[in-house]
Order: sequence, then structure tokens, then C-alpha cells
Amino acid sequence: MPKIGYKSVRLAATIAAGMALTAPVPAIASPAAPATPGAPAAASAPALTPVPHTPRPRRLTAALLTIKDLPEGYQPLVGTTGTSMMGDISTDADICDKRVGPTVGIPKSETANAGFSKNGGPMLFESLTVTGPRTAHALVAGLASAPRLCPSMLTTVPSSGQQARLRIRPLRVPRLGDAAAGLAFSVTFPALKLTVQGKLITVAHRDVALTIMVIGVPATSPREANAITAAAVRKLQRMR
Repeated sequence: MPKIGYKSVRLAATIAAGMALTAPVPAIASPAAPATPGAPAAASAPALTPVPHTPRPRRLTAALLTIKDLPEGYQPLVGTTGTSMMGDISTDADICDKRVGPTVGIPKSETANAGFSKNGGPMLFESLTVTGPRTAHALVAGLASAPRLCPSMLTTVPSSGQQARLRIRPLRVPRLGDAAAGLAFSVTFPALKLTVQGKLITVAHRDVALTIMVIGVPATSPREANAITAAAVRKLQRMR
């Protein structure tokens, strides 16, 4: 069971960045500095292990975004790698390892996830989790406080042990659901001299926490990220 207080947001952001680096398409990550001629090859990108598929409840699955709900160019991601990790993101109110909300176990059966890529570049992940109204609001509050509590931190890709620098800053979001908050982040892999940009938005709607993460290059604009989140909220409201 995912628990509030686990470092899942920072880990998932790093893993998603690793996915962006290993995706078989050009221009996913932007170099932080040009390679020096004759220099030894950079360390390999993080290896990622596929995540077992978790059955999704019908009522949540029906509320997930599809390509019909998204701007032109988005296509579903193949497989479940990356989408299952969103269950942890959507139940983590403690990005900075400082208690923000109560520790609550949430069954995986109460989470539904979806993943997309846009024109082979940026990736989009969505998670819907039945948390209860109180916890959903705590998740929003935790996300809102993170840029102030920990604007920069070091983390490690679990599968490779490679270090990455995660930097976060506030992201303005419209009024959505019962409460909403967002942040923009960048993940830099010093060994690879590469940086990946992303945005993370969480919305509380009744007893559900809705989380949207976009990551990759070219960076998704705040306007598009907010529009996608608004579409997700509208669909959730129709279904619940």
C-alpha cells in the first residue's frame, strides 16, 4: 500500500525522467553542457524495471483521460511502466520528508492510471485515487508547500543508484475541483549532463485525488498542462 510520507513524488519524478532519457526517440532530454571531444563516454541512462499491472476498478477507469480528451499528437504509452508509479505519487503529501498529512494506507485497487506520449516526445501520466476528502485535501496542501520547504534536493534512481538533482518551484493553476495545487520541476543527471523538465498538478474532487504529471522535451507549457488537468477534472466530475 502506498503511504503518505513516503518519498514517492521525488522518486517518481526521477524515474519518469529516466524513462524520458531511455525512450527511443530524439530530443527527449536537453543537454546541460556540450560533450568534450575525446572525453570518455557518459554513464548509461538509468535502467528501469517494468512494473506489474494492477487491475483497475471500472468507475475510476471510465474517468481516465483518453486521446479523445487530449490535444492533438498524444498517443497511449505501450505497457504499464511508468503508469503504475503514479499510484504512489497520488498518495504522497510529504515530498520533503516532513509530515504534512496523516499516514494512511490506500489499497492499490482504489487507483487507476494512464500514460501518453506526445509526438514521441513529452510524456503525460494521470492517476485517480480514492483517498477520502480529508486525505485528498492533504495531498494538495503537501504539493503546494513543497517548493517552499525543499526547492532543491538530491535523490537516487532506485534501479541504477544514479544520483539526480531535483529542483521544484510553484506552478500557478486555475481553480479546479475542491482544491488544486501545482509545481514545476527539473531533474538533472550530473553523470549524463542532461536535464528533463516537468510539471505536477494535484486536484481534490470529493473523495478522489487526481494527479497529472507531464515530463520531457520540448517542455509542456503551463497553459497546456492546466488545460489537460481541467479536462481530466471535468471528466472525473461527470463520472463521479
